[in-house]
Amino acid sequence: MHKKVLIANRGEIAIRIARAASALGMESVAVFAPADALSLHTRFATEAHGIGAGLDKSADPVRAYLDIDAMIEVARASGCDCVHPGYGFLSENPLFAQRCQEAGLRFVGPPPAALALFGDKVKARAFARAQQIPVVPGSEDALHSVAQATALAQAIGFPVMLKAAAGGGGRGMRAVERAEDLPEAFARCQGEARAAFGDGALFLEKLVVRPRHIEVQVLGDAHGNVVHLRERDCSVQQRNQKVVEIAPAPNLDDALRARILADALTLARAAGYENAGTVEFLVTPEDGRHYFIECNPRIQVEHTITEQVMGVDLVEAQFRIAAGASLADLGLADQAAVGAPRGFAVQARIVAQGVGTLTAYREPSGPGVRVDACGYLGLAPPPQFDPLLAKLICQSGSAQTFESAVDRTLRALDEFHIAGVPTNTAQVRAILAHPAFRAGDARTTLLAEAPALSGGAAGAGAAAGAGAGTGTGAAGGTSGKAAAGGPLGFLEQQASALGRPSAAAAAAAPVGRPSLEVPDDHQGAACPMAGSVVEVSARVGDTVAAGDTLVIITAMKMETAVHAPCAGVVTELQDLAVGESVANGQVVAVIRPSAEASASGAAASAAGGAARAADAGWLPVLAEVATLQRLAHERLGPGSTELGVVRQRSRGKLTCRERIALLLDEGSFREVGSLAGFASYDDDGRIAAFTPANHVGGVGRIAGRTGIVCADDFTSRGGHADGAIGQKSRYLDQLSIEMRVPSVRLLDGSSGGGSVAAMVPKQESAAQSAAKESTGAIQAGRPRVTGAGGSFLPAHLGSTMYTEQLATVPVVNLLLGSVVGIGAAKAVLGHFSVMVRDIAQLFVAGPPVVSHAMGYEVTKEDLGGWHIHCRNGSVDNLAETEEEAVAMARRFLSYLPQSAYETPPVLPPNPDDPPDRREEALLTLIPRKRTTTFDVREGIRLMADKGSFFEIGPLWGTDQVVGFVRFNGYPMGVIASDSRHVNGGALTADGCDKLRRHLDLCDLFHLPVLNLIDNPGFAVGIEHEIAGTIRKGAEWMVAFAQVRVPIFTVLMRRSFGVAGNNYATPRAGSGTRVAWPAADVGGIPPEGGIEAAYKRQLAEAADPAALRAEINARIESARGPIGPLNRFQLEEMIDPRDTRRLICEWVGDAYRIVSQPAQLVPRALQFRP
Repeated sequence: MHKKVLIANRGEIAIRIARAASALGMESVAVFAPADALSLHTRFATEAHGIGAGLDKSADPVRAYLDIDAMIEVARASGCDCVHPGYGFLSENPLFAQRCQEAGLRFVGPPPAALALFGDKVKARAFARAQQIPVVPGSEDALHSVAQATALAQAIGFPVMLKAAAGGGGRGMRAVERAEDLPEAFARCQGEARAAFGDGALFLEKLVVRPRHIEVQVLGDAHGNVVHLRERDCSVQQRNQKVVEIAPAPNLDDALRARILADALTLARAAGYENAGTVEFLVTPEDGRHYFIECNPRIQVEHTITEQVMGVDLVEAQFRIAAGASLADLGLADQAAVGAPRGFAVQARIVAQGVGTLTAYREPSGPGVRVDACGYLGLAPPPQFDPLLAKLICQSGSAQTFESAVDRTLRALDEFHIAGVPTNTAQVRAILAHPAFRAGDARTTLLAEAPALSGGAAGAGAAAGAGAGTGTGAAGGTSGKAAAGGPLGFLEQQASALGRPSAAAAAAAPVGRPSLEVPDDHQGAACPMAGSVVEVSARVGDTVAAGDTLVIITAMKMETAVHAPCAGVVTELQDLAVGESVANGQVVAVIRPSAEASASGAAASAAGGAARAADAGWLPVLAEVATLQRLAHERLGPGSTELGVVRQRSRGKLTCRERIALLLDEGSFREVGSLAGFASYDDDGRIAAFTPANHVGGVGRIAGRTGIVCADDFTSRGGHADGAIGQKSRYLDQLSIEMRVPSVRLLDGSSGGGSVAAMVPKQESAAQSAAKESTGAIQAGRPRVTGAGGSFLPAHLGSTMYTEQLATVPVVNLLLGSVVGIGAAKAVLGHFSVMVRDIAQLFVAGPPVVSHAMGYEVTKEDLGGWHIHCRNGSVDNLAETEEEAVAMARRFLSYLPQSAYETPPVLPPNPDDPPDRREEALLTLIPRKRTTTFDVREGIRLMADKGSFFEIGPLWGTDQVVGFVRFNGYPMGVIASDSRHVNGGALTADGCDKLRRHLDLCDLFHLPVLNLIDNPGFAVGIEHEIAGTIRKGAEWMVAFAQVRVPIFTVLMRRSFGVAGNNYATPRAGSGTRVAWPAADVGGIPPEGGIEAAYKRQLAEAADPAALRAEINARIESARGPIGPLNRFQLEEMIDPRDTRRLICEWVGDAYRIVSQPAQLVPRALQFRP
């Protein structure tokens, strides 16, 4: 065990750490800022040292606790061998942990790598997603500008949540309902994040509606062992600050709980997590979903309730693990050793709601009651710090129920006497008494939905029926006797007898200075809440516009601006100092309305508020955004002289933006990541050049329905990685999953695939190498080299995400140039693909690599042209032009739903194409002579809605025909054998793959299947044995049996052999099947079968031909559909001309089946591309 610990924190957590150290026989060293000299934690440690004495008096004292150098210096000077950071401040700072290690100090917490991963909330989200843990849709990278945040918010839709990327605890966090509120929210979050964590980076995610906040306590050791200590419910929050917490979470579905706990362990194990941490989730009980939001790599404020119900001292465990102990040494060798929770525990955070001096302070006690606090009689809590005074923790009674824990907490509040400083005890009482809380169904929106719970002492007291100093009954009701004779009443009486102000008086006492007097013809600017001053932006005599910021205050870790209520001149302003307390409603400035100011304000507003925006810093930012966007568009514009663009057009190819315009409905494109790219700046810091990343994508509409599009820009580095920002295309693919909409990739080049430039070290100077390279904006012919170079192992290529995408939403790939490397992989990871003749090719590696590896020269077209890949199944369809390719993509999507969670789109019935249309040609489609072929595609067109047949893969697996059709507006899949194929429609290996893939597609997206049968069996012969036809056939048979959608089977003619019979009866049980008069069925075809059955007799016959004719005549006398119909082996024969009418009648019922909620989910089998 270590000998002496520096506690790099303050308040109650510093006291908690000092107590744990003492229990383990360790000494402790406290630190304190000048404002904290009288704080209680300085007396619990073995010794205490001041820090921050050199700070300017006007500086925020919080900075002292963020001073890494000062912390290390104190630790070394006092002979410490370890450092415990507590929570907040430097607890999630990887640099601090690293500096501790370098100084020979053991950091009591996770190693720096884990802090770097989980301290950066953006990286943590990406890591969770890589472990297939669901996350809230949002940014994949930190956001550094309003423009970035606005673009993303518009892409995923408001409302959104802004969060600090470098920390937690509710700091730097705001919900944003509207686009116009985003700039100010961004500025406030950024300011709070910089103040709290020294890093203003933010990220953004979709706001989850009315969730519960559930977190899991995990514990890991240095030997790779990880366990969880169950979960906590932290849903009751005010301005994203937790108020009341519960362990374990009451009223949580057991299956959902199990998934959350499992995901927490998965995340911790994947990260090799060490020490204590908390994995946090948002949960929507209505649909049973959970979303990872962050992992806090530190001890939590609410660790106490886990300790109470699990019997584990978490802070002691932290010290022991830091000293090398394993979980087994702690009695936690595995999850079974952890055991089940003992009842419930509730923690209520008691916070100061104003300034003052504690004139009375007495904590409750008794069985099942614990208080972790830093309050004492005479303390004047410094307003610059977290206002937490105490944590009241109460455990279930002997009944072990949640209700008994709540009631014990209410009784303990009746004994908690605090006077001299207003607190939130009345609010906590009201929350504990609220029906939603007592039912175990409090949401993060509880205080917003019940405004009385969010008010000050008066409001909350009214909500609970109790004020400060009033006793409450077990269920939260008010008792007059308790008020007069209860513990608090007695303590208040004694305090008054000693001349001390009561708690009620403290709550009513004004905080801060008296308000300024406001003359009749003036208006006052009042503080919207109590807090302390961060900044004074105005001066007496200033002319201001309505809405201008005058003062910024902070409270509950959140910054709030005091705005000018009108346009005018500031005539009076309180002389406020930084850190000074102000009261809710305190008038800090007086403004004389001015017609001139009002007029100039209106003019400024009409002009876009230019002056105010410039002062606030937004116009320069917006101007830079506009410049970058303009340069990006000009680069691909009609008059562009960019060499890559000129070369693209000379080859008859469209640019990526022209392709997007062709695909999407006019005016519907909303670009995502328009600023992603590489810029060069001149000596004055102005933009000199800009090369956008070689993926252009976003959200748009295709025939009125939302879709995601991502287009490769081959004109910039051939689409290679050195011209790409890889996460952009991955983000768009992920966005299609989150939004549950189709994804269309317009592929041209390597689609962000590898470039050898990544292995080339960056030049220190232009003269270092003869090679010419780009570092900022990309210059034609010059690779972009920016890194250290050398060998490297690429990260996971995204197949996990692609697998989820293929199982969730339609994915379409258009090959519009030479598609290579990762682009080639993307090309086949889809549900439909089309390439353009002559301009598109597909290969794993291009001619230069082939020449080097194989020793022969080859052209792009010979290596991977349409004649190869449209005939081997790698690409489905061939288009003559880019316009035709786009038209095919739009048509393919028109048959499919937006995702596997919806039904396919049904068109209104066409009065010109009635369901009972009878086509005479169907009666004679199949010739009477069995060995004569017929046009099965014509049969499909005659039966289906006019013009609705869309064939998929016409150039490969040509023995089979697959595609989409509509019947009375309803989309369906169709499969059939082609008797005009060289082998008469017998199933080949490619044909089996083609059928399997199409059946999977129809089943995934809930399209009923029209199954047209004219199949003589599997193809036979040496080449088909070599091709493994029977293996492919078995895969097709299993795939057909796994199809869940309804199937309408039409036995048009032949059904022989294993293949033909499986075609006719793919699934056990009843199904809709009809036969045409030409139906011809059996175990094997008589043609050739006679030789097999009568081989010896034919060999010995004097006239083998005559014997064969005799046997054949006997078969023909009984051959046909009547026998199977008599034996009910076939259910019904129909007139072929009635087929359309019967299918139209059936398809409505089929859609009733596929539309059932239980069916509208992705397949458990996913999709096999």
